[in-house]
Amino acid sequence: MFKIEDIRFKIGDIMFKIDFDEMLSHPLHTSAFVALFALLVFLPLIRPPVILTMVMVAALVYLSLYFGALFSTRNRP
Repeated sequence: MFKIEDIRFKIGDIMFKIDFDEMLSHPLHTSAFVALFALLVFLPLIRPPVILTMVMVAALVYLSLYFGALFSTRNRP
């Protein structure tokens, strides 16, 4: 029988610690991530073309995956 407890997991199992020193050692990636995040948060006020919006979302996803992979490999024992 299926139980809800079977699919529960601890948040600590999938989270990783953000190392700001490591993030600041990549200034170009960090500044692009912060700028894209700020632009996309205030996107309804700006209304850029759809193609540009899709490029910005793709770049933000790429940078998120980059930093996620970087932090997950650094924090492994």
